[in-house]
Amino acid sequence: MSTIKVANIQSRQSTDDAISLAADSSVTLKHSASAKLTTTATGVSITGACAATSVTATSVEDSKGDLRNIPQRSQASAITLVAADAGKHVVANNSANVTIPASVFSIGDAITIVNNSGSDITITCSAVTTYLANDTSTKSSLTLKARGIATFLFVSTTVVYGSGAGLE
Repeated sequence: MSTIKVANIQSRQSTDDAISLAADSSVTLKHSASAKLTTTATGVSITGACAATSVTATSVEDSKGDLRNIPQRSQASAITLVAADAGKHVVANNSANVTIPASVFSIGDAITIVNNSGSDITITCSAVTTYLANDTSTKSSLTLKARGIATFLFVSTTVVYGSGAGLE
């Protein structure tokens, strides 16, 4: 078997490298001299859009973890929501009341609150305009009934909509 050693491969019609082969065995595919796909020791890095007709994966993840799993925060005492709660479900144990503070969440943030107790809890909306689904009046305090579940979606940094089973 013969061995051919090259560092870069160019198209006949361009002076730009189309394929770069590095000493660490990584390979970079380029388009118009811009790296689009690079192999790494742990996988592949893609720059730009990736179109596929089918993808098979064992997991899909983002910075918060597995996208098929909703991360949980569980607490047995009073809860004040924080920015890190966005995208999570917050479990209020032992009738722990919840506060949604002002100036914490961004457009598109969503939080689900689960009342994991046999008693109602109070959700206080401090300085954010809160609407209950199917109700045109603003709310500063809501009740989440025993074993209720409600999701809050921020449509702006100061306006949040709440909806769910047992939310009033």
